[in-house]
Amino acid sequence: MSIAMNPTRFNIDYQIPIVEREQINGSHHTIPLDQDDPRFNEPMVDLKDYDIAFESYHAILDGLNPPYYKPIGGSRQQGLLRQTVAEKLVKVNQHLQPFGAELLILDAYRSIECQQGLWEFFYQRGRSELDNPSEEDCRQYALGYVRDPRIFDPLDTRTFPIHITGSSVDVTLKYLGRDQLLNMGSAFEEIIDVSYTDYFERMLLKGMIAKDDIRLLNRRLMDWAFTNEGFLNDPILYWHYDWGNQLWIKVKKALHDVAPEKAWYGHVESPDWSVPDASTLVDR
Repeated sequence: MSIAMNPTRFNIDYQIPIVEREQINGSHHTIPLDQDDPRFNEPMVDLKDYDIAFESYHAILDGLNPPYYKPIGGSRQQGLLRQTVAEKLVKVNQHLQPFGAELLILDAYRSIECQQGLWEFFYQRGRSELDNPSEEDCRQYALGYVRDPRIFDPLDTRTFPIHITGSSVDVTLKYLGRDQLLNMGSAFEEIIDVSYTDYFERMLLKGMIAKDDIRLLNRRLMDWAFTNEGFLNDPILYWHYDWGNQLWIKVKKALHDVAPEKAWYGHVESPDWSVPDASTLVDR
């Protein structure tokens, strides 16, 4: 049964901040870690134990995960995050529930093996799409989508892909208790202008959309719920939120001027997975 779209249902007194691109330039990888913080060694937990909807986008078996159309090597059908991050997501869901919405987490902890699988996908796509590319051309193309895992050193914070901290989520919204997704205005992993979190705020200012545009209201609802619990969004990707890691520190300092000097979540080793690598499974 389809659900009638009612824009006022998700209307709240909140606007997504418009972020100028130069505000967020620069790397977060040089931000140090506070290994004395008690959260530094915080364990990871399974989202299924917190009643948070999770579907590993990179481990989907039926090919309905563009642009991959297959499971990525190293991906797992299990959502793991640091304990405090999972607890905060429960509270985010509590903010959303009065609006008839809830989270659907699409990516949480990502192993270095999955990072390698993603890198290989985009590296090879660059090789096929670019005109007579060099190895460096392919590398730069892949860097537009994913951190290079080939430089990863678990002892060097400058080499950490952010999802390996267990404190980042890629997320969308769905109707509460249903499988139907809310319209966020663009597809997950579709990295184009419309994927910028403030895209529809800018369109509204230009008079190009109405103030009750459902795409605008849905993004506002998600950002409002997350920021109420201290999460911060990567402004170039409406679906990505962090708390307590290097990227969170960078964005907090860039947008709010005040931030801790050190992050408390860094690289965490892959757990003893209870599910196999999705790329080895067959959809039946």
